[in-house]
Amino acid sequence: MKKVLLAILSGTAIIASATDFSIPDNSPLSAKLMDQAWSNRQNINNQKTIAAYLMKEPAIPQDYETAWKTARMVSFIGNYGYGEKVFVSTSDGVKLFDYGVQAGKVATTQKPSGVEGLYWYAVDLGSYGLAKGVFAAAKGAGPGMDALKKVIAIDPTYQGYGSSRILGRYYQELPGLMGGSDSKAEKYLTDATTKAPQVRNNWVFLGQFYISTKDYQKAVDNCQKAIDITTSEGQYEDKRYLREANECLTKAKAKLSS
Repeated sequence: MKKVLLAILSGTAIIASATDFSIPDNSPLSAKLMDQAWSNRQNINNQKTIAAYLMKEPAIPQDYETAWKTARMVSFIGNYGYGEKVFVSTSDGVKLFDYGVQAGKVATTQKPSGVEGLYWYAVDLGSYGLAKGVFAAAKGAGPGMDALKKVIAIDPTYQGYGSSRILGRYYQELPGLMGGSDSKAEKYLTDATTKAPQVRNNWVFLGQFYISTKDYQKAVDNCQKAIDITTSEGQYEDKRYLREANECLTKAKAKLSS
């Protein structure tokens, strides 16, 4: 039977299945709706449906669960599958990721020590900066890094030591005069691979760091490790991470042989 789930959210029917997911017009934002969207995200047509809903910027209730799950959904939709071409470094991405940042702010206001809210707020803030431009990225770096440091202090294991991975990228990308540091970047990125070696993206980030520092043999070693990992983080996540690992490996090998 194609339709496998019928949920009622605030009097509105939301139908989800392994292949189809629909969000009726004017559906209020809720944690249940975001849970259903998350469960149905590994389908390109569903990604388009979810993206269209989020781009309408439905009102974000003052509810922690709804807010952080919305910020998480924005991050996925904006960075993977359908959204990778539509939202990464685009004007539509500015709008989408700003909405995710606002959801993250609601979450951190409702629960200042909530790991999920802090983490996805920082992630969306970084994606917003990438889409908006260098000045926005620099402006958002401080709040994003502060949020990630709080996550590390509370629960560093969240999202496969994702706070260490992303904090390392912040330190890598920022100019030295604005707080950037290769040594701190390497420390945090290495920490992520050491403590969560099963997470492909930890190795990708470390390999890309070594590309930036021109340590091409280490880039080869780490991106090869990313390629060799068999654990999955999701169909569209894996597709992007594997592509980036192979790009890193190809570039590093070319530099070594030149």
